Amino acid sequence: MKMKNSLKLVLFWAFFVMNCKNIPQKSSSITEDQLFYYKTSECMGTCPVFTFTIFPDGSCTYQGVANVDNLGTFSGTINKEELSQFKSTLSESKFYDINIESNSLVKDLPTTYLFYNDGNQQKTITYYDASNKKVEGIINQANGLIESIKWTKK
Repeated sequence: MKMKNSLKLVLFWAFFVMNCKNIPQKSSSITEDQLFYYKTSECMGTCPVFTFTIFPDGSCTYQGVANVDNLGTFSGTINKEELSQFKSTLSESKFYDINIESNSLVKDLPTTYLFYNDGNQQKTITYYDASNKKVEGIINQANGLIESIKWTKK
């Protein structure tokens, strides 16, 4: 009897872990008028879930979904210097040449989506674990921008 219950528990856990990525997300979608898009997904823990978008004119939007201080939709701006500096970071990272291979067996890590459109080309990176220093640098700078912007709730 114990074996049967244990097997049921293991099967339930495996089903849950395999399907945790299928949890519906409230989110903005990527559009071609965006310069940069940064989205994080849910996990089984308390991972921050949000979407941050920068437009070519420096205007920004932030949508906090779960496990973040600012829940809801917000707007803000970054100045020309911050925008230029961020674009330089993306260019210096050779964003369009970054290739991510995820071989992680851990299924509970959040997924990060990064999109960049320089006006000539565009690319989306799907990033699952912290193993690429270039991507981590972009994420860290984007997080710094999120923290520095004076957000206005929509």
